[in-house]
Amino acid sequence: MLVLKFILLVLVYFSFQTFSYSKSNDIDVCSIWSNDWKHSIELKELIYTNVKPLGGSNAGKYSKIKVNSWSECVTQCCKFNRCNVAYWISSTCLHIECSSDELCEPMNIDNGDNSDDTLYLRVRSVQSTAAAIDYEPGTDECNGTKSCPTNEKCEQVSVNAQLTRNICSCDRNNYFRRINGVCRQYLPRTKPCVLYETDYDNNNNNDNDDDDYDRGRCKKNEECLPPNDRAKHGYCQCKLGFIRKDINEKCVIENQEYSSTISLISSTKSTSISSLYDFIVQAGDDQIITLPKHEIDLYGHVLYKSNKSEIDMSILKNQNLNLFWSLKSSTNGAKIDIPNQEDLTSHILVKELREGIYEFELKLNDKHGTILASDTVKIEVLSAKTTPSPLVVKVSSPVTVHLPQQVIKLEAYVEPSNRQVTYQWTYKNDGPVTPTLENIHRSDLLISNLRSGNYSFQLNVIDSIGNQQTKTIRLIAIGEPIEARVVNHRELVFWPSNDVILDGTPSIIEPQTYIYWTLISNDNKQDTDKIDIISPHSLKTQITNLRIGQYKFLLTSVTNDKKYISKIEVLVIVYSQNGQPPRISIHLETNYVNILNNLIILNATSTTADYGIAKWQWIKNPLNPAMSYFINNSNLSPIAYITNLIEGQYIFILQVYDDRQQMSEMNITVNVNGIPDEENLIEIIFLSKPYLYQQTLDNLLAQIRVFLIDLLPNIEIIMVGMLKENILLIKGKDPKNNLIISPKIIVNHLQNKIKSLRSASNMNILSIDTYLCLSNCSNRGKCDKKTKRCICNKYYMANWFKSIIYREPNCDFIIYYFVIITSVSSISTIVFCWLCLCCCLRWRRRRNLLERRKRIRYQLLDENGDDDESPSSSKEISKNKFHSSKKSKTKISNLIVSESDDNQSDENGEQTLYDKPLLTATSKMNVTKIKSRGLKVAVQDSNVSPVLGNNRQSSRTSEHNIA
Repeated sequence: MLVLKFILLVLVYFSFQTFSYSKSNDIDVCSIWSNDWKHSIELKELIYTNVKPLGGSNAGKYSKIKVNSWSECVTQCCKFNRCNVAYWISSTCLHIECSSDELCEPMNIDNGDNSDDTLYLRVRSVQSTAAAIDYEPGTDECNGTKSCPTNEKCEQVSVNAQLTRNICSCDRNNYFRRINGVCRQYLPRTKPCVLYETDYDNNNNNDNDDDDYDRGRCKKNEECLPPNDRAKHGYCQCKLGFIRKDINEKCVIENQEYSSTISLISSTKSTSISSLYDFIVQAGDDQIITLPKHEIDLYGHVLYKSNKSEIDMSILKNQNLNLFWSLKSSTNGAKIDIPNQEDLTSHILVKELREGIYEFELKLNDKHGTILASDTVKIEVLSAKTTPSPLVVKVSSPVTVHLPQQVIKLEAYVEPSNRQVTYQWTYKNDGPVTPTLENIHRSDLLISNLRSGNYSFQLNVIDSIGNQQTKTIRLIAIGEPIEARVVNHRELVFWPSNDVILDGTPSIIEPQTYIYWTLISNDNKQDTDKIDIISPHSLKTQITNLRIGQYKFLLTSVTNDKKYISKIEVLVIVYSQNGQPPRISIHLETNYVNILNNLIILNATSTTADYGIAKWQWIKNPLNPAMSYFINNSNLSPIAYITNLIEGQYIFILQVYDDRQQMSEMNITVNVNGIPDEENLIEIIFLSKPYLYQQTLDNLLAQIRVFLIDLLPNIEIIMVGMLKENILLIKGKDPKNNLIISPKIIVNHLQNKIKSLRSASNMNILSIDTYLCLSNCSNRGKCDKKTKRCICNKYYMANWFKSIIYREPNCDFIIYYFVIITSVSSISTIVFCWLCLCCCLRWRRRRNLLERRKRIRYQLLDENGDDDESPSSSKEISKNKFHSSKKSKTKISNLIVSESDDNQSDENGEQTLYDKPLLTATSKMNVTKIKSRGLKVAVQDSNVSPVLGNNRQSSRTSEHNIA
């Protein structure tokens, strides 16, 4: 009996639901509501109280409507074709777009109290909503004279109880489905393929299915299409314009008779024959040319109506279609000869144009001559003398935008800019949706509400004198139109507060976008039903009844056609009130740090905090060495990386802030050591390069070992590291006894061979030296490690000769000894030079004095001359007198000859000029000089007698002597 009662109750319930459902379908709720809903008995039976949808939150898409009464709530639902249920709860109006009629069945709320504040009315069924989507009510897509496009069939659907519509839908019985707005064949169980893989046309025309090279690729006339938007693979389907009659057959050109499933009435001129073909024609933009240019290129395109992609001419040729240009009209009545167009021609050159306006038409005809599609282009020819310069419109095309972007701006520039023009922007209705346009009569067009796809906009510009220019702009939208965003990805709540505001107002959404908040996880095992989301379908909502723990909420936005979904998570943390500040723990990852191992790693990930960690901050102590820096802003992360260190002690301070802005601080000290075993290292400095290859470095070490074989045959060269980009540190080791070889020995041996090593290693080596200064500085000072020079003690200095020649730093000299020796040497040198100068001057003076004391006697010769002389003696004497008299005018002489002197001659006929006797040698030297002046020198002998140059006395002298 109990079982029978239960079955009876179930049958009664379902019969009631079926009756109410059928009744609601038969009644036009909106018509009755607009007339007089309060007095309608039929509507009162359909309005439920204290109920909720059977599917709950999964019943469909909820939308919150801002109205003030239940009457306005139902009225708005009637205006919106997608609304199935009007739901009034807690003075809030909700519209439900049901996923199915079953999920929106009213179900009683078992809370014990009947509240009349909850009202529930099913306005229309889901089937009626689907028929009314995106269409105006009562408009038929197809009828007896209006056919459907290829591969579509005309079906009748019910919009409501009193209205039916005829719409075009894909023929799913023959495996056709709508892809990118076009009904195409999509056969199941075809060859799988890889998306975005190279197609058949690039693969040498190979049709072998067993070839490994063609796996994942489609054959000729095929393309890879995914089964849905989220699929990562696809199946090989025929390209647009081709069809496959069987799964295993090849794709062939779709036969016109096969594809035309709808009969055409040729006698009806209004029949759209082009609807059989998914083609449109574009003749190009209007143009203006100025004479004397009299020819122009006309270039047209044939595109698919669905996706605006260009059609290959071979497809048109295979379908027996013709494409040709013709002159439609001209203002001057001129006839233009258009070239022969036997083949499919989209490009022609028109010549012999005259002044006027021409309209050329591009037509696409079938084999019977029926026009399938056409377009016209206007060409204006201006006279160069009488007309102003034509308008030039510049707009960048195509324009690519990345969604989500709320407003896109297209700017047009007109030349000449000083001319007054008017703008007119129009949309060509070729995109996936109709965008919203603003400023259609201005140069900058504002576009909004775009979806991913291609759009075309036309700009028509007319100036004040009637010149017109038309430009088509193509806009490509990429990405998703909506994006969920929040103000804060992390919200904090401190108990006993148990509510929080989640703000998603920065989200970019479309009109009528479905929005809802959901709880996806909580770590305190609290019942999900106890957490209240006040406004789950609003961008900004309030969450209540939270407990201590962490919650994750998800904001989901879905477009009205459910093609695009965007999600974002928000973490909500509820802390207790008795939490403590953070407890810091730091671990040094690098135990031994030196100049070569130049990295400090400080790990503080084990730090804990009751309120969560909001901020990390590493700080260097002001007493640290000035060098060192944090890598990649690691001073703001729990693990800090510090490099560029020098030898010394470093102190680092870690400050940790929790979510309640409580701060804890801790220090850590790190010692940076010098280079280990540095007294045994050798430093090689070479000319730096942008980078050093490992092969070059290995070659250098091998060459160094070769140059040291004559010194130590079993030496091993070990690279310690690179101090800088051009400083290499190495050391020598004896592998037999494992001892380090003295670096000074190696350096002294290599310094003499540095030129050979430079050419052998192909590196510009500047110097080879020990890393440290190993000199004892004569036990009178200290050696600087960097400069490798001795810093001598007081009163000591270096021996320069030893430092330069032998390259050995030292402090051999005592300063005051050096000063004394240098001073004495300088004084001695000065005295010696002074003495030498005095001797030279004295010798010079004495020589000049001797020259002044020389005595010379002269004798004037008789005018008549001697018998021994030639007849020309008298002429020579007169000539000498003339010369002597001439010289006496310009130069004062010690010898003056006159008549008185001639009278005063002694009885021997001689004239004594000087009293003192002259030296014989001197007289001989001056004889020739006096002769050259026309005078003869009478040199006296020991008897005071004149002697002639030829050791003979003159005849006159001998005569006086005889007398």
